[in-house]
Amino acid sequence: MSAEAEQHASTERVDRFLEHLMEILPKLTSMPPEMRYHLPGQLDGIHPKFSPHLVAGPPTIHRMASMLCGDPKPTMGELSKALSLPLSTVSRIVSMLEEQGFAQRLPDAEDGRVVRVDLTDAGRQLHETMQRHAIHSAQSILDCLTVEEQTILLTLLGKVASNLKKAT
Repeated sequence: MSAEAEQHASTERVDRFLEHLMEILPKLTSMPPEMRYHLPGQLDGIHPKFSPHLVAGPPTIHRMASMLCGDPKPTMGELSKALSLPLSTVSRIVSMLEEQGFAQRLPDAEDGRVVRVDLTDAGRQLHETMQRHAIHSAQSILDCLTVEEQTILLTLLGKVASNLKKAT
């Protein structure tokens, strides 16, 4: 195969990869349908008051809520690092989650200068709903594959994710 033909084939593979990702991502990052009744006006994610500007969408909120379910509760800096977001953005997201009753800031038990973030009961319910929706969405995406194909796909995705971690 000539260099030009190899380049063309490579470009086509990348185009197909991107096309498939764009088809899959909306299914994985959508807001759970049952939340449409409980969170009117918040379906797209977290917006500052009086502004349509999106600060965090459902995937970021879900990742943050998953971290907040852990123990010990993360600090703002830990959230910032884990989410690869500026501290100011994480602070705005936490403030908006607080305003909506989903999160709370707590002083660290050992060092009062350190602020940790925790979910409220409503925040835990939000996380559980988002988690169930994510699992259901992922399962419906994988259902068209055999168990062997799913294993191969997961192995390959793990290889890609590992390579991404090395690059950063």
